[in-house]
Amino acid sequence: PLTIETEDVSTVQSKEKDKDAKEGESTTVRRRSNFTAGTVDTANSSNPEQHGYTTALPTEGKMASRRRSRDEQHLDIKKLKSNISGATSVRKHLKVEDDDLHLQNKFNKKEFFTSMIYETLPPVFGSPLLALALEGPTRAYHFMNHRLFLPVDTSYQKTNGGAIIYIWWIVMIPIFMVIHCGLWGGIFFSEQLNIDIFEPIMALLAFLCRNSILSIKYAYYSDEELEGVRSAAPDWTDAHQFRKLIGNGWRYPLEHEGLVEEELNLAQQLIDVHLGAPSFKVEDKEVAKFLRSFDCHPDFAADNHHNDPNEVSAAFLVHQFIRMSFKDDIPFGINAKIANFAPLVCALAPNLVRLSKDQWAFGETHVEKLCHSGIFIARFMFFAQLFIFGYIAVHDFMRRRNAMKLLGRMTCYPGIRLEDFLTSKDTRGEKKDKELAKKKAKEEAKKAKEAKKTLGKIYAQEVPLEPLREEDKVTEDESKDLEQGDAGGKKTTVNSPELKSMRLYIDLREGSNAFSWVLSRRAVKAFGMGYFSRVQAYIGVLFVWAICAMIILNGIFWSSQHHNVGTIYYMVFAVFTVSICVLTAIAEATKLQELVTIHRMILKNEIFAIDQTLSDNAQIEDRRKRGLTPPAPTTANVSGDRSLDDRLKGGPALMKGPPAVLPLLSPFRKNTPKPQTFQELTETRERLEHSKRILKTADDLIGYQEEIHMPVNVMGVHATNGVYNSTIGILLTLAFLAVEGFSSGGLKYNGAGWATYPEDGA
Repeated sequence: PLTIETEDVSTVQSKEKDKDAKEGESTTVRRRSNFTAGTVDTANSSNPEQHGYTTALPTEGKMASRRRSRDEQHLDIKKLKSNISGATSVRKHLKVEDDDLHLQNKFNKKEFFTSMIYETLPPVFGSPLLALALEGPTRAYHFMNHRLFLPVDTSYQKTNGGAIIYIWWIVMIPIFMVIHCGLWGGIFFSEQLNIDIFEPIMALLAFLCRNSILSIKYAYYSDEELEGVRSAAPDWTDAHQFRKLIGNGWRYPLEHEGLVEEELNLAQQLIDVHLGAPSFKVEDKEVAKFLRSFDCHPDFAADNHHNDPNEVSAAFLVHQFIRMSFKDDIPFGINAKIANFAPLVCALAPNLVRLSKDQWAFGETHVEKLCHSGIFIARFMFFAQLFIFGYIAVHDFMRRRNAMKLLGRMTCYPGIRLEDFLTSKDTRGEKKDKELAKKKAKEEAKKAKEAKKTLGKIYAQEVPLEPLREEDKVTEDESKDLEQGDAGGKKTTVNSPELKSMRLYIDLREGSNAFSWVLSRRAVKAFGMGYFSRVQAYIGVLFVWAICAMIILNGIFWSSQHHNVGTIYYMVFAVFTVSICVLTAIAEATKLQELVTIHRMILKNEIFAIDQTLSDNAQIEDRRKRGLTPPAPTTANVSGDRSLDDRLKGGPALMKGPPAVLPLLSPFRKNTPKPQTFQELTETRERLEHSKRILKTADDLIGYQEEIHMPVNVMGVHATNGVYNSTIGILLTLAFLAVEGFSSGGLKYNGAGWATYPEDGA
């Protein structure tokens, strides 16, 4: 059977390749818009916005989304279901010999330093020349168009018809030229231009931090992605680029078609598991029926056609938890307000101080105006990017913590409400859903207005459907599965009335549940690992900037350097806001890491309860063997014919005489089984011992992986309260030293805002 299934998979792959060769194009992923016969090719749509996506699914070239066909996926699940332990070593059990280099989440030091040089050099002149020297003419041409160092070919930037190239030449390239003139002119000719040299130095430091963040992005690219950046379109296009951006793709992952699903598939491959094989047993049959018929992504359905009617696949729950946690935008609280307004305040501070001293805000001569303008633009643009990166990192920690909390909540009685984690498959995130709702309302109002002017009524317009091609048609069996599902009726949605009254509770004492829970937790941990590694590094970059700024500030005061008071205001405010961002990120990372101990405590509680149950039942079995009467049960252990209130209050039992055995499972579960015979008692003991072994192994695995091997890191160290306290201590120490240097040096400022010292004779 294994040989037959392997041949079936290869046959499916060969048919897909032959089909692509006949069509003369790259692999195209067709995605069903609903569970009915028919397809919508949103990936190749000229306007993906009409489907609610910011960018369509990249489906051209070597970098097309690696999404297996449903037939192949079902064969995998069927093969793994025969040996559930195979879900933890998929490559071995499925005989996968492909060397998945794109899954290696490693930091490429060479690419980091190379990108730093590329980003620091001016575009059009510096970066293209370096690319020609390092990459060669052909690869350099592709590289310069992809990285926008010298964009001349619209085929590399297809969004909006390549309009970004024209914007780049008209707006961005002149801005970068002005920035370079301002930074280097202000540093090397500060005395001639009457510019405080520390003003362009601080802007240059922000420029280098911004470049390091961009370089970190490329350093975490896989070898295949780095090759794509140096290849001709469509192997790599702006659609791929947008999906890899922290400020675009990862800030709004649901707006980019298939990004969440692709990252979840990569997470499973990265940790070598298959979440489609393991399932959770749900006690409430109505809840299981509702979830198995829920209208969701077909590759992550609760009913995988191989699990039982009272089971839901782990892939379904993980997919729903991630979508619920990652659909929200950055909340517009104090942190978002700082990120929005701090860059403008930092940029304007020196200029406003000069105005308050009756001086020109941007200098008097044309050269001074050019340099001051370049420095001002650099401060505003680079600090805006730094704050955006910082608070997206904070938000990513919060989203991951929410997903982990959902995993923990469903294992604690009475479970989690279905409305707290189920999402519509059509949702595109909080921000995009609001935009689409407003757009739809405007369109409907416009249509109603036009219909009222003409006929006074709105007539439904029937649009003739194009005939389906043979390869797009759905088989009869598949159509029944898709339309009816496990419930044998309509699909349930988030608008179903019974949703609000249902809860999902997963009992970890079921061995299969504990096994599935651990795999699900590992998958959530590995989800978007490339992005997660980047955001952890970004916080370190911001902290380095704050430390460097404080060191420069101390150097100014303690060495009596000539400077302007406007620069001091700017530095103090910038360091304060960046420090808030860094400390907030460390606090969120620490909260995420603390969930490890919380989840381990859940497992330990279950192990403790099982030990007590096994001990009680072993005592009963021993007394039975000796022909003695079992001891009367205590109120803490009895779960028999009593109400929940009586059990909680420790009231008297309503049972007639002592029970044959003590209860074996949680007193909060309904219809708790009461084994009466030695055979039933033995079977239950074996089942609980099996569950105990799984729980102990799960506890050890989580402890090793997430506390020793791969904990949450921030600034290169484990995220703990000690890191938070140390960061505050370093920043406060440097701040106190700066204040001491300011007060002990006899520093004063003249009418123009320039510093004067006692040794100057002022």
